[in-house]
Amino acid sequence: MASPWITVAPGIRARDHDTRKHGVKLDRYFTVRFSAGGRQIEEALGWASEGWTLKRAQEELGKLREAQRTGEGPATLRERAEKKRADEDVVRRETSRAAEALAQLERQEKTVTELWERYLAEVVAVENRGRTVVDKHRIWSKRIQPAIGALKIKDITEADVVALVHAPFKFDKAGQVVGGKAEAANIYRFLHHLFVKANAWGLRPQELGNPLQNVHEPKVKRRERLLTGSEIGALMRVLDEAVTEDSEHVQVSGVIRAAILTGARITELLTLRWDAVRREDMELNLADTKTGFSRRPMSGETLNLLDSLGQMPGSAFVFRGIEDPTKPLDYYYVNKAFGRFTAAAGISGVSLHTIRHWFATMTANSVSNPRVGMALTGHKSHQAYMTYIHGDKEQARALADQLAALSRGLGQAQPKVIEITHAKKKA
Repeated sequence: MASPWITVAPGIRARDHDTRKHGVKLDRYFTVRFSAGGRQIEEALGWASEGWTLKRAQEELGKLREAQRTGEGPATLRERAEKKRADEDVVRRETSRAAEALAQLERQEKTVTELWERYLAEVVAVENRGRTVVDKHRIWSKRIQPAIGALKIKDITEADVVALVHAPFKFDKAGQVVGGKAEAANIYRFLHHLFVKANAWGLRPQELGNPLQNVHEPKVKRRERLLTGSEIGALMRVLDEAVTEDSEHVQVSGVIRAAILTGARITELLTLRWDAVRREDMELNLADTKTGFSRRPMSGETLNLLDSLGQMPGSAFVFRGIEDPTKPLDYYYVNKAFGRFTAAAGISGVSLHTIRHWFATMTANSVSNPRVGMALTGHKSHQAYMTYIHGDKEQARALADQLAALSRGLGQAQPKVIEITHAKKKA
């Protein structure tokens, strides 16, 4: 049975613990009882083992009565506890704001190189694929880093980024831009996204905005150049000669030939692994394409080509690096070789990606169901697939001739009019 409450002094009550002792006496629990706002209030203080004594309890009661008399400070222990918590919250918030302000200042002291390091880890490594990764590394190392890498992010001005964007331009004697727009557009898009992230990460004061916000992106006309059948034939013959004469590494000629046979992006082929070659299904299972996982049907000729390259122990890649076979073949090595092949074939104004456009156009001209073509190219949307399809000039010209002949024929045809007579009704 609990011990009874007793009044140990005016306004002070206490109760002893049943068994627990504090020293030689039973532990005692203290409360204070007083009037506040016209009502009786009793509030807990604590145990003697926690440091409470009659004297301390009386002092606490005196403070409460003084607060009620003067109207200054909390009039109850509950109000005092709430005020303490509120004060502590204010201190925490102010401390947090001060720490955040200091951190913000530190972030805004960072350089563009530090911005690139974070962008590389959180954007390029996570969101970008293949050629985009290669291009961003190239643009950073050759264009951006030498010009503004050491500058603070907050100090970058519109003039700084305009100079970078316009650097690739080539001008004629009249001062008109005649080249470099494609590279300038790539630099613009990269820089714009870089500073979008800088603002989002708090690395640049919001009031400064994006230094490219008033800079126009260089406009590049869509390339309408399409390889013709005769040009593909010439390129294939040059690739054959390179193998016969051993003038180029077989891995290089092989990956270009594979691009012609499959229509795959060159970066998809460069990262192709042997375990993605599904012989039983006659498919290439590409795990990391621009649109995610993709299954691509392949021909028997494609499989024969891949087998002719041979697997090398310790290398997972079909098109392995020349200097280091454990790594994929280098894109720029292939791109330079492609330039030599097209020059030898008498072809100009094309890139490795033009092969994919040719392949997509040929599939569209060969089948009426666009989903068949999309299965070959790996496009997941009809709109994206259609952007790769070019009008075949020879087919268009032949159709124009047919329509012209039809028009002439209609003009020369004699009208055939049949007179319709109506029988007279009998009276």
